[in-house]
Amino acid sequence: MIHKIILAALSTLLLFTGCASSAASPSPAPDLGAGNAVSIGEGSASDPAPEKELFNLRIVTQTAFNELNVADALGFFRDEGIQVEYTGVLAKGVTEYQLIEQGAIDAFTTGHPPNVAQARMAGIKVKCVSPGMIDDPAFPHIRYLVKPDSPIQSLEEAVGKKVTISGISGCTSGYVQYYLKSKGLDPESVEFVVITDSDAILSLGEGLTDLAVSHPPFAGKAVASGAAREILTSWDIFHSPGAGLSVRGFSEDFIEQHPDVVQGFVNALYRAHLWINANLDEAKQIVAYFFDLEPTDLSSFLYDESKEVTEDYVRQWFDICEEIGLWEQDAIAPAEIIDNSFTPKEPPASDADLHWDGPAA
Repeated sequence: MIHKIILAALSTLLLFTGCASSAASPSPAPDLGAGNAVSIGEGSASDPAPEKELFNLRIVTQTAFNELNVADALGFFRDEGIQVEYTGVLAKGVTEYQLIEQGAIDAFTTGHPPNVAQARMAGIKVKCVSPGMIDDPAFPHIRYLVKPDSPIQSLEEAVGKKVTISGISGCTSGYVQYYLKSKGLDPESVEFVVITDSDAILSLGEGLTDLAVSHPPFAGKAVASGAAREILTSWDIFHSPGAGLSVRGFSEDFIEQHPDVVQGFVNALYRAHLWINANLDEAKQIVAYFFDLEPTDLSSFLYDESKEVTEDYVRQWFDICEEIGLWEQDAIAPAEIIDNSFTPKEPPASDADLHWDGPAA
C-alpha cells in the first residue's frame, strides 16, 4: 500500500517526477564539443544561425529516451542561439517546477500534463509550449515487466505486490492505479518502490520486487536481452496516443522575458521530433552515447509531430487523474496549462540528409 504520508505530500511537495528517474546526486551530460558532432549528407549543407552570443538554457540532465539530447547533439539548439546546460538529475522528492520557482533551471523538459497542472495548483505559474512524446503500439510509453520465470501473467496480479516505479506520478503509479480500479481491484493494495529505471530490472532479478514499470530506453533492452518478460504496455490500457503525451515548457515570467528563446526552443524540439521519427536508429545512438549504453535493442518513444500541444490529449490525462483522485473533477482546465502561441518554423530541407557521426573529438 502506498504510505499515507506520501499521498498527503503529493499536493504540497509535488512529488511528481514524471518520466524522469530520480537520483541522489547530480550527473552532468557528456560534453559534445563546439562542433556539435554533426555530419551532413553529400550535397547538402546545414543552416546555422548567424554567429551571436548563445543564450545559456539550464535544464535537468535527462534520464530517459528524449529529444533534448538529440536536438543538442545535432546542433538544433545552437542554430536557434541556445546553448544547453545540464544541471544534473533530479534528487528524490524534487521536481523541475520547484527548481524553476527557485531560479535553478529555466525549462521543464520531462513529465506529463498532470505534473504541470499540479504545479499550477500549487501556485507555480508554468505553461506547456511544446509537446514531447506520445504513446504508440509499436513504441509504447511504458512496459510492464516481470522476471522471465515469474508466475505473474497480468497487471491484475499487481495487487499485493511490490512494483518498481521511477517516482510517484500520473504515468508510473497512476497508470497502475487506474488499471486496477477499472478492473474493480483495490489500487491502494500495491506497494510502490521508487527506484531508477536503470536499476529496476536488477531489482526484479534479485527477487526484491515483483513487477517493474519501465520506460525507454531501458525497457526494450531488458526484454530483448531476456532479462525481463513483458506482460502489458500502456497502449494496451488506453489505446490512445494522447494518454502518453509528455510536455515541455517554462514559467510565465520566462516566457514574457525571453520570447525569442522560447520560440527557438520550440523550433529545435519540433525539428528533433521529425528527425527522430525519421532516423530512429541514429537517434538511439545519440541517446545511448549520453547514457553510456549500447544502442542495440534500446527502446524509444514516438514523438508528436504536431506544432502545438493538443488540448484533447491533455483532457485525456486530466480524466485519468480525476478518475484516480489526484484532484477533484474540473479543478483545473486543460487550457490553463497550455501556451500554443509559439508555432515552430519548418526545418531546413537539408535535415533529410542530416546524420550524426558521434561526439566531437
